[in-house]
Amino acid sequence: MQSPNKMPLRESPPPAASLAEVVEAFHAVRASIAELMDAVGIDPNKTRESARLLGLNRGLAWRLSRVVRDGDVPSVVGDVPGRQSIGKFISACRDRGATEPSLNAAEKAIDAFESAVQEAWGDRKTLATLLASRSETDPAVEQERSRRKLYEGAFAYWGVQAQVRFVTVFVLPSKEDPAMLDAAHVTGYLGFRRLTERAWPLVYEVVEKSTGDQQRFRKSPLDPRGDREADRQLMKQFCRPDHPEINVRECGGEKRFELAAGPVGNAGLTTCVFGSYLHQIAERRPESPETSGFMVRLQTPVERLIFDMFIHKDLRVRETPPTQLLDRMTYQYTHIEADFDQQSLPLSERAVPIPGGARHAVTAHIPWYPRMLDWVSDRIEIGLDNFDASRFEMTYPPISTTVSRRFPLPTG
Repeated sequence: MQSPNKMPLRESPPPAASLAEVVEAFHAVRASIAELMDAVGIDPNKTRESARLLGLNRGLAWRLSRVVRDGDVPSVVGDVPGRQSIGKFISACRDRGATEPSLNAAEKAIDAFESAVQEAWGDRKTLATLLASRSETDPAVEQERSRRKLYEGAFAYWGVQAQVRFVTVFVLPSKEDPAMLDAAHVTGYLGFRRLTERAWPLVYEVVEKSTGDQQRFRKSPLDPRGDREADRQLMKQFCRPDHPEINVRECGGEKRFELAAGPVGNAGLTTCVFGSYLHQIAERRPESPETSGFMVRLQTPVERLIFDMFIHKDLRVRETPPTQLLDRMTYQYTHIEADFDQQSLPLSERAVPIPGGARHAVTAHIPWYPRMLDWVSDRIEIGLDNFDASRFEMTYPPISTTVSRRFPLPTG
């Protein structure tokens, strides 16, 4: 029985959600919508077709598509449909055969997002204004315009272009020697086409020390089907056509994977994805300060570059691996790390962490990207939740450059 001389104890109110928690909840919603769209064969870049296939009005289809296409939280947070509208989308996906676990995940994600918004600020419009005022993003409009002119000129002159060039790297403790590092490396092009029938180099393969000296390495295919090295390097379920003709050339210790001569224009439209598992490429704790990193050589005009790094949490890399754009017109292909600062070109874009980790790494420019990440995760037998994720994204990256992303290794 309560004493009349004592006031009843009151429970403390739950802590309000932080802006970081709102951002993470947004990316969870975005990932869930993207996964459902991919599961039922919906392209977020085709709003009218999406509305027709799902039986939704165009306004709702546009908002759903925009959430997936645009990862800029301040500009798009207000377009996240409410629970009722998301419910219509989920019902439409259920009718098209989506699985119950994925549908339930979407419902939980929108509930968590709504709760976080209410706790953090109360309404989305005000929240969007607050997020925008705190954003440090520099759109660098003039730089992008200049790069687009370079892209258009290069496409016209060299006669090749692609919609997307992507690189995805998983860095993890070696399964054979925990004192070393392994990496799963996936890279490729979406929407590659050409104006002439000639062959074109797509990917270069080499492992180097920080001094620029080449380092011997061992690799295994992520998709081992095929007789030739080129066939085993391809991740065929993500290629279109599923068996593009690739030839391997060796020159100066590096390998070059070339798309064979083929038809021009849309008749030769190709999506080509390569995947390898690299064994023991670096010491986990070197005796002296050292870095580990990955590069992408840009010699094909592309509309967009996406460079993701997933680093195993056991490595305890606290900072997002930074990005450098290296001049390879003046300095050719010398990869001496001590010279990188001198070779760096202006770069307004920055790599940013993906809230919630690899599980939330979605992009409308690669509709099947989450499915690919799950596939790689199964191959390396480590769940996506074990990785910290970050992304560097750039439109119209200039050719004759190399994009480098590196992180320091703790010394032993």
